[in-house]
Amino acid sequence: MLSISNRQTALLLLLISACARIGAEESTTVPPVALTVLETDPATDAQLHYKEPFYLRFQVERGAPVRVLAEAYYKGQEIPVATIRERELRADGTTDATLVFHWPEQPTPVDEIRLVATRVGQREPAVTLSVPVNLVWGSEPAPKPRAMPQWVRDFEAQREREHALDPDYQAYRKAMSKTRTGWIGAALIGCFVLSVVGAWALRRRRSNKAAESD
Repeated sequence: MLSISNRQTALLLLLISACARIGAEESTTVPPVALTVLETDPATDAQLHYKEPFYLRFQVERGAPVRVLAEAYYKGQEIPVATIRERELRADGTTDATLVFHWPEQPTPVDEIRLVATRVGQREPAVTLSVPVNLVWGSEPAPKPRAMPQWVRDFEAQREREHALDPDYQAYRKAMSKTRTGWIGAALIGCFVLSVVGAWALRRRRSNKAAESD
């Protein structure tokens, strides 16, 4: 018969073996996520205008569904640029795109774009892909919109379809529309009041001049 210490050792070995088997099964059932950048617009070396977007087209293989977010850096420090919310990819081998843009008060360089992929339902990133770039966002708006390749136009059309089906986005647009309408109304009222006051002041000035001449 096994002694108590031998039984404890055997039980510990059994637990270790079971944990190792479970870990091996998880490693085989959850493949790593692979991110690949297919193309960018404009090129990775570019001068960008105020709020001008930089697009990245990418592909996710093995390990979908995931969420992908773009971030911008310069010399290892994150630059507070704007980006669209995480793109969610449900199927393996899916191709999608994202964008970042900036509105700086002075020219702002960016030397790295990071694509961060996180498995749906998890918080820790599954993989981060670093894309070296040489971008500078200027503080002046573009004189005219630049020509876009077909994949960017397709991506923007897809975003419009997604927005049309997104109640949160529609509510946001409605709220912004009301805000703009309110500001326009207030501006019109303000202009009317100023014009009335100006006309009254001009009439009073003329009346005073007429009284003085008499």
